[in-house]
Amino acid sequence: MLVNLSSMHLIKVFFIALFFHVTFQANSQYGLFDHPEAMKLVSQGTEKIYKLDVDSALYYIRKLHKLIPNHPVIPSMEAFLIQWENIPIIEGPTFVRFEAKLREAIAAAENLNPLDPYDEESVFFELATRGLLAEHYAENKKYFEAINEANKMYGLIKKGFDLVDDNPEFLFTTGLYNYFRIMYPERHPIYAPVAIFFKKGDKELGLEQMVMSTEIAIISQIEASVYLSYIYLRYEQTPEKALILLQGLVKKYPNNYYLLSKFLEAAYATRQYDQIMPWMVDTLINTDRTYYKMIGYIFRATYLEFVEKETKEAYIYYGMGVGIGNEILNHGEYFKSVGYLGLGRLSQQFGNVNTAKSYYNLCLKYAETEDIEKAAHLGLNL
Repeated sequence: MLVNLSSMHLIKVFFIALFFHVTFQANSQYGLFDHPEAMKLVSQGTEKIYKLDVDSALYYIRKLHKLIPNHPVIPSMEAFLIQWENIPIIEGPTFVRFEAKLREAIAAAENLNPLDPYDEESVFFELATRGLLAEHYAENKKYFEAINEANKMYGLIKKGFDLVDDNPEFLFTTGLYNYFRIMYPERHPIYAPVAIFFKKGDKELGLEQMVMSTEIAIISQIEASVYLSYIYLRYEQTPEKALILLQGLVKKYPNNYYLLSKFLEAAYATRQYDQIMPWMVDTLINTDRTYYKMIGYIFRATYLEFVEKETKEAYIYYGMGVGIGNEILNHGEYFKSVGYLGLGRLSQQFGNVNTAKSYYNLCLKYAETEDIEKAAHLGLNL
């Protein structure tokens, strides 16, 4: 009996020791959040990514690989670099590379600490990478794949609720869920009956959490700022708040084409047309990316129309913007609507009523915001 008890005790001790050994190994080999040197490298690397300084970003990613090999932060940052270099990522070789890196990050996150389903780093990186994957599937009309990833995310989001008080990186994901759990069914009532099966949200709390994320998070701070500005522009109808956020981002990352585009959108939405700086427009026009050239032409037209009062030249640039915009499917619809609205407005000024109406109707085809829709309907009714 004594022998049996001793044997059971030894087995118990063995498994406890094994557990702590594996946990210790996982934390010492893979730990990021409690590793100041690694966190500094992540911060430095993401700064270079937002500045579109590819070589420097890769330098910091390689240093991370030496310091914490096999950690999901490495393929996550590689995917992040591909994303910011190529926004919007359209189906093709770039999307394949992006998807492969996200899949690599998901696998690394799942293997990070399999003994602890609430491991902060594992949950955070799997949630972040699946979220990016779902977003890009949806943008490219791959809805089955997007829904599949979203289903896998829900359990991770619920874990994030439990971890948010201990780790500010979860403020972003938890805030997004709290906000859109309320806002999305409000905007799309057809989904309201389904939403009742999911954890309740809190729109105001969600906004507060995202604001906090922009202030105290490290990894997700800039992403939270980008998404929060999008919410202010497209959902809250408070573009002046977006403009303040984006002013800071553009000052910090003046060569980031996406951030320049969102700043110009905010300046347009607030009717602060003098904020549309010619250097910003030139930066976009001079890229080799059709998407950003389109945006540059359209906001050069806006500046010409409202600031310099050069309506004929503005008309030409609006036409150039929507002309190359037609080459881009399923992306940039908001900017196309701004271009067609400008063409309609100027055609009306020039006395071409029928032409104006056709442009207003094209504007409504692409419009994504209430203010653009109202302006187009107003033009049609004049």
